[in-house]
Amino acid sequence: MTPELIAILAVGVALAGVTLQGQRSLGARMDRLDGRMDRLEAELKEVRDRLEAEMKEVRDRLGRIEGKMDFLERYIVRRDEAGAPAE
Repeated sequence: MTPELIAILAVGVALAGVTLQGQRSLGARMDRLDGRMDRLEAELKEVRDRLEAEMKEVRDRLGRIEGKMDFLERYIVRRDEAGAPAE
């Protein structure tokens, strides 16, 4: 083997080692990122569930207010009709 061939092989082995180490490091970072994404998805689901519950409560309360407004409107109309002079 010539010194040039030994140098070329050494550079190839070194590049392979650097590449493999980089892939291992990237894999570890991706695993951590996956864990963070899972936590974020869980938090987002909790926020969505809370928001849906609050929206349901608002819809229920709005329905009660609309019912009271309808009652009040009927009361006012009846009162005005009862007090209106006959022609």
